[in-house]
Amino acid sequence: MCLSHNQGRKTGAIMNKILALTALLLGVTANTAEADTLSHKEVRNLFPGRYIVNVMGTYEVRVNMRANGLVTGTAAGERDTGRWSIEGGKLCIAWSTWNNGRKDCSVLQRDGNRVRGRGFWFTAA
Repeated sequence: MCLSHNQGRKTGAIMNKILALTALLLGVTANTAEADTLSHKEVRNLFPGRYIVNVMGTYEVRVNMRANGLVTGTAAGERDTGRWSIEGGKLCIAWSTWNNGRKDCSVLQRDGNRVRGRGFWFTAA
């Protein structure tokens, strides 16, 4: 699909707003028992891989997390790249463009066949 310059700019602006809201949600303290939280080793064992991330139940981001720490994502016709890491048992991602390049980290928890963080959940693609 080919977008006009204005449509592309609008899509990018919408994507940045959605990702900014996601970042805000990542900063909210989760009200869950520590026993539900995945350990550093459990988080490390999840990656690298390909995932479908559902953000706030409103949109999906297809993510490819590579062993070398690179991440690519596609959502709403937009694509971005960045870096991922695990710090203190938390998954951290810094996109190049989305979320203004700011790194966000989240505790992860197992929820049936999916893994969830604050404001999002994901499954293997």
